[in-house]
Formats: sequence, structure tokens, C-alpha cells
Amino acid sequence: MNGIFLTLEGGEGCGKTTQLERVAEALRASSGREIVTARSPGGTAVAEKIRDILKKPETGEDLLPETELMLFGACHAQMCEHMIRPALARGAVVISDRFTDSTLVYQGCARRIAPETVARVNDFVCRGTRPDLVIVLDIPVELGLRRAKGRDAGAKQDDRFDSAPVAFHTAVRNGFLELARRDPGRFAVIDASPSEEQVTRSILEAIHARLAIL
Repeated sequence: MNGIFLTLEGGEGCGKTTQLERVAEALRASSGREIVTARSPGGTAVAEKIRDILKKPETGEDLLPETELMLFGACHAQMCEHMIRPALARGAVVISDRFTDSTLVYQGCARRIAPETVARVNDFVCRGTRPDLVIVLDIPVELGLRRAKGRDAGAKQDDRFDSAPVAFHTAVRNGFLELARRDPGRFAVIDASPSEEQVTRSILEAIHARLAIL
């Protein structure tokens, strides 16, 4: 049985982390397959250390876009070698909260690194490992940022990406929609504005329609 690689993508506050847990639980109950969850950046011991560098601002020295790109590349190399490819070889379904399409959008579209440069880095570090289906959770920028702020209320969190200006987040949303427009066979765009339950149903319907694993 071949493994299947799914990713959840979208802007800040779109609900990826919540939906990852809900979808994984539903697939475990209905598919009879091993379900492995991951997140980018992160997922392995080394990749989690890289995550800390990427997510937390350093006083007096912000990361350059090129540094971000290289760190995400290092993270994805570790994830592919030590987590994703072994799970796929076992026939598991891997579901990741973000992967290389986020790099194309965040570092390419929003940070304005040439898309071909980002694509070359992704190809180099992943060595052919790419999602079978990318679920883009689409949400208006203002609503997503309000949700992200509410999510972090009461928690001491300073996230470099959450705190970026609205123009950055708008470029991110537009970037994901453009990727989906260019490759509709591999992308499914889901409206992330409704209730969690409704969004989960829409995601599962898309997975079933595209991959028939339910």
C-alpha cells in the first residue's frame, strides 16, 4: 500500500492546527491506516530547534529573507529524511501543517525572493518528496489576524510571522490562491470562515474526492 502525503496550508489564523487534529482523528477512525502528523517548521528534534530560530525574533538582528529560505530548507530536509519518507514507505498517511508551498508563498511571494530560486531550494532539499494533495484553508486577511490574536490571548507569544504587516499577509493569501489556480489537480481551496465542524467536513470531502482513502 502506497503512502499518501497531505498538507494543510493557508495564512495566519486560518485554523490549520485545529483542522490537522480533527482530520487526523477522523481518518484514523475511518480509513484503517496509520496516520502521521507533522508541522513545518518542526517535526524532528533538529527541525524543532530550527523552528525556534524562525519563529522568535532576535533583538537587534532580524532574519534576512534569504536566511529564512535556507532555514526552512534545512528544516524540510530533516523532515523528509527522518519523518516523512519513512512514514510513506510504511504506507502511512502523512498530514503536515505547512510544507514547501508555504515557502513558495512566504519567502517567494511575500518576501519577494525569485520564485525559481525558492523552487530550486525546495527541489534540492526534498529530493522529489511532495504532497499528493494540498488543502488551502482560505480566509480573509482581517478575519484570520483577528482569530490569530484571539488564539494567542493570554499566552506570552511573539511570532515573527503573526506580527508582520497586513500587506505581507495579503501577499500570502494571494500567493496561495495563485498556486491553487495554476495547479488545480493538486490543490483544493476550502473556505475556512465557517465553523470548525463545517470546515472539517469540507476538508474530508475534498480528500475523499481526490484520493478515495476514507
